[in-house]
Amino acid sequence: MVSVPELDTASPRKWRDAADDAVAAAKQCDGLASYARDEVAETLRTCWVGDTGKAARSRFVRHADDYEAAAVALRALARVYDDLADDIADAQRDLHGALDYARRHDLKVDDSGRVQSAQSVMGPRGGGEHLEPVKHARDIISAALSKATRADIEAARALRTIEGLTGIGDPKLVRDALKDDSPLGIALRLSGGLDGLHRINVPPTVLAAVDRAALETGMSRKLLLAVLWQEQQWHQNHSPSLRGPVTEFGRLFNWSLAVGPKPDKSLGITHIKLETARRTIANHPQAFRLTDGRSLNDVSDAELAAEIEANPELDVRLSAYHLMDLKENPYGSRSDKDLFVLYAADTSEVRELNEQYGIESDQRGGDIKARGENWDKIEPHIEDAMAWEALGEEERVSATRQLESHTPAGHSVSVAPIYSTGGPIGGSGTDEPEPGTPSPSPGPSPAPPKGG
Repeated sequence: MVSVPELDTASPRKWRDAADDAVAAAKQCDGLASYARDEVAETLRTCWVGDTGKAARSRFVRHADDYEAAAVALRALARVYDDLADDIADAQRDLHGALDYARRHDLKVDDSGRVQSAQSVMGPRGGGEHLEPVKHARDIISAALSKATRADIEAARALRTIEGLTGIGDPKLVRDALKDDSPLGIALRLSGGLDGLHRINVPPTVLAAVDRAALETGMSRKLLLAVLWQEQQWHQNHSPSLRGPVTEFGRLFNWSLAVGPKPDKSLGITHIKLETARRTIANHPQAFRLTDGRSLNDVSDAELAAEIEANPELDVRLSAYHLMDLKENPYGSRSDKDLFVLYAADTSEVRELNEQYGIESDQRGGDIKARGENWDKIEPHIEDAMAWEALGEEERVSATRQLESHTPAGHSVSVAPIYSTGGPIGGSGTDEPEPGTPSPSPGPSPAPPKGG
């Protein structure tokens, strides 16, 4: 969530200036495209005949396409900046009006947008009339911050797509990639890498368990996937299938600590503590039963720890129900990011800071700040992976082929979401090789057939 100080001091004029610069650059690209296509290519056609001249004309026409594609991308960039400036200016105008109103009514507004009256601090007097100004200011400020946050998220997603267009020289494909929910646009974002982040290394059975747990509890798939990413165990990097000797050793090691010297040791692929698991099972006894009808709470600590370590699908369900319990108290748990932070530490201090700063991470400290920053890093990657997963197989294959067709030969193409049921997708570029790339050496001539 954008904070009150951030929106208060934002400068939409800077984004409008950036949009003007992008439009000016687009006009230059249009001029170069026209010159390369209409002037140079036409001159070559009349002055340089033969195959060599034809090849030269083709190259200049291709340059024209490159410039035209750049112009399309630059104009899209300008629209993003202009739309962001419009939305932020509108939200800022509403915020400033609400802050003026708050000052006139002696209301205090904190960085997260919470509004408090002097009477509520000293104790209410008389009826509830003093609460009306609080509600009025709070509603306007909340709407302004929400609008600014949505604009920021939408602009960030659009900019990531435009960034991926730098390698595409076909204006038609650039326009296609810029459409809403374009498979090519999604593929471009996914081909940009994970910025050094690890993948969610779990098998399809665990991803299916995430889907079921989300439906069962009403918690978002994005939040459950983020928990899997954050709590990933060291042995998953050795064996994402969660099978094998390294994984079995890791499970045994965690189990031995939990039932021995470290009873507060976190367990399973979602790193849930034994005490938290027992509380969650007690809160939802019908949801966690053994095949013989007994509640999981009826088993010993050693048995429960072994169940959690051996059954990743159970871990996912326990975590989903635990998050649902955390959300029952709305204070400090208003967003997926709030719950992501509370999953690590559900304390009154963390909830208070969640309320005070919303989804802002910079104002936090220690492990909570790092965890909040991790959410900011992985959220767009998870959203892109979910969008890719929602496409049909033909759409995914077509988008990958489009990327290959505009990648120089000799370069690899990889569409690698942060999680996937089928692994990374990709191949090799099929476009013309980059200038200076040596051609492959011809293979030896086949030997003549033996015999008559």
